[in-house]
Amino acid sequence: MEREILAQNIRRYRKSAGMTQKTLAKKISLTPDTISLLELGRQKNPGLKYLIAISRELNVKLFQLFMENSEDLNINLIVSDQNVENLQRILDKIEIAIIRK
Repeated sequence: MEREILAQNIRRYRKSAGMTQKTLAKKISLTPDTISLLELGRQKNPGLKYLIAISRELNVKLFQLFMENSEDLNINLIVSDQNVENLQRILDKIEIAIIRK
């Protein structure tokens, strides 16, 4: 089960990054066949060194490669009243600029 989750996440994050298997493999000194085996869930022991390299190249945290529903990862923002007011002023200026055009 864990290998399948890892496989799906590597494939999804790689595609999201616009990389081919060959490109990712070259960046982390693996073969495209090894990346393919990882993405098929057939690579038994990928090694922490390579998983760290993969996560860095795909710009994700290592733990995200192992999350079953990593696309559901939520990021909560705390917004202050002052930031909301600043954002509103910016949006007002953009609206005025658009109207003037």
